Amino acid sequence: MIVVGGENLIDLVQSSELPEFKAIPGGSQYNCALAMGRLGLRPRYITPISSDKMGDLLVSTLSQGGVEVASSRPNLPSSIAIVSLDNGQPSYQFYRDGTAERAVTQEALLHIIPRETKIFQLGSLSLCDGIDAEIWSDLFVKLSRQGVNCSLDPNIRPSFIKNRAAYIKRLETMIKVATVVKLSDEDLSWLYPDTDIEEKALELASWSNAKLLVLTKGSEGASIFSGSQVVKVLAATVTDLKDTVGAGDTFMAALNYKMISDPDLGSKETLKEIGNFAARAAAINCSRPGCNPPYFHEIDTKAL
Repeated sequence: MIVVGGENLIDLVQSSELPEFKAIPGGSQYNCALAMGRLGLRPRYITPISSDKMGDLLVSTLSQGGVEVASSRPNLPSSIAIVSLDNGQPSYQFYRDGTAERAVTQEALLHIIPRETKIFQLGSLSLCDGIDAEIWSDLFVKLSRQGVNCSLDPNIRPSFIKNRAAYIKRLETMIKVATVVKLSDEDLSWLYPDTDIEEKALELASWSNAKLLVLTKGSEGASIFSGSQVVKVLAATVTDLKDTVGAGDTFMAALNYKMISDPDLGSKETLKEIGNFAARAAAINCSRPGCNPPYFHEIDTKAL
């Protein structure tokens, strides 16, 4: 059983050069749950989802994608993100104050997390600020100490981080106990300015308990760290780029898929296969508007 926590929201995505926007279900961890569902993992999503019409869309999209929705449905509004595109690269404005997905308590979350949970996935906006960020991070550490493989994707949103020092301390505590960590080059550059990101990733891998630490670098591919092994993988080719919305979330979902199906990380060949699989999944997502991750049968595993 895989459990996913973290934000859900409605992305209002720019659809043309005119000021026109399309409403698409989203949120980094929501996207990750959807991507894992489409890969056939049947994850359980536990973050509260609004009882409004947009919340209904969020629930139905997950359910249709093979996700078990265990979320409460509070009478609070859905969170909103305005997504503008520049040559396929998204920029975001978020509106989350007083919304349903932030109405969490550790007691309620623990109540709906099955005892047989093997992986707990968390990250992004849910860790930025507020009481809910502390609740999520405390839950992450608690589950790791209970033997759950905890998977972390910070996907940092600097504009939402009000206390940089507290945020970095929270994140480093989670990295220490995580089983899988994915960091982008932008994440590491923001966390540790004026450092070599490859060297910093190696340093983090050395003091983290992570079996797998992945540094993604966009079109330059990714570096994978596991124990003393380091493997570099190329980015998969995107023949018709639409945008990169949800690419990192899809990559993270594919990492978790491979951790379930190929838990033996003893060889560089296995690590490279994991990286190539995740890169291919992310590339397919980039060939479609918004976050629209692939089903397993769409990924050509023979080409990996």
